Amino acid sequence: MAKTGKTEYKMVLCTLFTLFLFLLSVVGCQPVERQSGTTVGKTLEVAQGADLQRNTEVELVEQMARYRSQYEKYLELLGDFYDRQGNNLKARWSRQELEHLQLGPKHSYLVVAEIAGAELKATTGIVEADLLYQDGMKYYHKGRGKLGVFFVNKKNLYLAIDKFNELITNYPNSDKIDDAAFQVGEIYHYYLKDYHKALLYYQRVWQWDDQTPKPARYAVARIYDDYLHDRVKALEYYQKSINMESAYPNKVEYARNRIEEISKELLKE
Repeated sequence: MAKTGKTEYKMVLCTLFTLFLFLLSVVGCQPVERQSGTTVGKTLEVAQGADLQRNTEVELVEQMARYRSQYEKYLELLGDFYDRQGNNLKARWSRQELEHLQLGPKHSYLVVAEIAGAELKATTGIVEADLLYQDGMKYYHKGRGKLGVFFVNKKNLYLAIDKFNELITNYPNSDKIDDAAFQVGEIYHYYLKDYHKALLYYQRVWQWDDQTPKPARYAVARIYDDYLHDRVKALEYYQKSINMESAYPNKVEYARNRIEEISKELLKE
């Protein structure tokens, strides 16, 4: 092997090894354990204040994404290197590893509603934001299929989420941010079945506009009641929906019935 080839080979392997160690340190290679309240409290002491915690998380996730991208790039370079050397076995190894990396789960550790925080206020009419909202609704209507369950097109639903998130990110004082958050919550709730993300976006609805006409509290109550089976939280948000979302009589009636039923169940325990 020529001297230049050896040098290139060592550089690629060294870079891959460094990236691999970093990914292990970020993602974690120790078994997952259920943390006690005390342990969680001690962990949070590392980053005092919600803003600092959020900034730290954003920085870590962005850095992980950069290193993962570089890892993929160097696996491609390694495969090309082995091709030039005529080493078909190791070229196949590198491409198999690249395929596993690309096909493996890539979780969205950050969502726009989380990064934006609870302090935004929906106050100002902005034409560009209104247009983004309309675009988002077009994709939403195309994606949600028939009767809420048939012929759902997830590609269009994700495009709708992108439009709503773009609105929230680029026009954070628009009077449409709460509406956009509600629609994203609906998509995660009813179509993508990601209930924790749905809860976050629904919560932002009334945080960003405490007079919102959207039935976000009722939706939160249904998630706690139907999917997460947290009856205490469900009671709390059913009551809030009755107090704040009286424009929806059918939902108010359902909430009252569920409050009565859950209260009886809790008394029996």
